Amino acid sequence: MKTRLVILANSYREGERCIAGIDIQTGAWIRPVSRLGKMTITFGMRNIDGKEPELLDIIEMPLEDHGPDVGCQPENRLLKPGRWTKVGALTAQQAMGYCENDDIILHDQNDCIDIAYFGTIARSTWKSLQLIHSTNVTFHSTLWYNKKRWRALFGHGNNKHLDLGLTDPKIIERLDADEKIGKDCLLTISLAGPWTPSGSQQKLCYKLVAGVIEL
Repeated sequence: MKTRLVILANSYREGERCIAGIDIQTGAWIRPVSRLGKMTITFGMRNIDGKEPELLDIIEMPLEDHGPDVGCQPENRLLKPGRWTKVGALTAQQAMGYCENDDIILHDQNDCIDIAYFGTIARSTWKSLQLIHSTNVTFHSTLWYNKKRWRALFGHGNNKHLDLGLTDPKIIERLDADEKIGKDCLLTISLAGPWTPSGSQQKLCYKLVAGVIEL
């Protein structure tokens, strides 16, 4: 039996895409991953009649009941061979029902987590995906390794703020074209797999804004 996900992220990942959404039957987050070395989802895997899955689409896809968690991502599920099919869509207002309490975003108030942290808590409490609602989202660009990168700055909880890398391709394209993006948005926050920054010995998992839905 195939799983039906409402798509809440179709984001850049190492030249391909990372897809994530919520199982409309169970309410659980799922991140489909491939058996490729980087676990990315290629266009050949994700395309629906030659088109990208859109945010808020309900997509039916074949999935295993397990996947590699890379030490911090319990939502990962391996893809089975088979086509993806669009079977419906939600409105942005309907998707708001999946928002979580945003006082704490993915375990703490920081923009990254040391991978060692996950060894100190029960695996049943791990999470690497969260949908939040913010009414004061702004975007700005920075240089990272001499390349332009967009970031999202937003408030949450009790006037706390996070400034995270943005990986939503459609929003990045609009920002590059000098389009204005509204401040009232649903944001899919994703915790990336562990990465060791240059000059560091720590393996860090960075939080990213992987999906933006304007309200």
